[in-house]
Amino acid sequence: MESPNADEPVPLGVISVSRRTDIPAWYSGWFMDKVDKGYCHVANPFNGKVEIVSLAREDVDAMVFWSRNYKPALPHLRRLSDMGYRFYFQFTIVGYPRFIDSYIPSAQSACRTAHDLNSAFGDRSVVWRYDPIMLTSITHEKWHVTNFERLCRLLEGATDQCIISFVDYYRKLDRNLFPLLEDRGVKYFKPERKTLDELAEKLWLTASRYGIKVTACCEPELNSSRVTSSSCIDPGRLQDITGKELDGAVTRPTRKGCLCAASKDIGAYDTCLARCAYCYANRSHAKNVENYRAIPVSSPCLSSWAKTPGL
Repeated sequence: MESPNADEPVPLGVISVSRRTDIPAWYSGWFMDKVDKGYCHVANPFNGKVEIVSLAREDVDAMVFWSRNYKPALPHLRRLSDMGYRFYFQFTIVGYPRFIDSYIPSAQSACRTAHDLNSAFGDRSVVWRYDPIMLTSITHEKWHVTNFERLCRLLEGATDQCIISFVDYYRKLDRNLFPLLEDRGVKYFKPERKTLDELAEKLWLTASRYGIKVTACCEPELNSSRVTSSSCIDPGRLQDITGKELDGAVTRPTRKGCLCAASKDIGAYDTCLARCAYCYANRSHAKNVENYRAIPVSSPCLSSWAKTPGL
């Protein structure tokens, strides 16, 4: 949605924090500064146009957070809740070898944080993401089945849902992931559809023993009687969190197979320092560090190059 007036914030019901970068891990101070100010600026990643998005309590029905490390944000989240905001968490925990997932907490540490979030904000507050599922010579099907059950044991009682998806091809993989795997002597597998369908079924059966429902994100070709498609921006969960129906909670896909309700993402690409080798949101770690250093807490926007609307 474009701002009708560059001098006034745009009221939007659901705020996504954020698919484009890990705000809870790296920018929670920046985020709370924007909440206190009541708005932030967001640059469109495709055309560069900057708009003003209201974060005022009366304009925000709910927030959905995305992160691999919520620990730095915990004090801010408690204050956010005390201010009357309602939210839930998309929490990615996979447990890949460290050379693939650098600069994120260990799986054990992340699972402990998931329990902390559940204790602080309720049983519907944490959605576990086992995403993306990547098959290689060291993270093959058997590895995923064993690894997934280990995580289910650690997360039992912290979450009621696990969202899975399989790695998609982006050109950035040619630059970041594939050279890294080759350097380590690891072979990347492009499995047949049947293999992925069978793996999804095994994960569903495993998770069901721990009270966790497995659903799929943006996997329209998945052939499974048990693993159904779900929305990450989920009106049902938002209603449970807020206790009310959200106005304008219509489906607004972000890519093929997406079932998400409409939201406004306030993040920016090329700003995360986690160095996940398969990430689609980053060009290079050096560029991300440069951008990170150029964004003070007081900046209205996470895109360091963005200009104030109307100037």
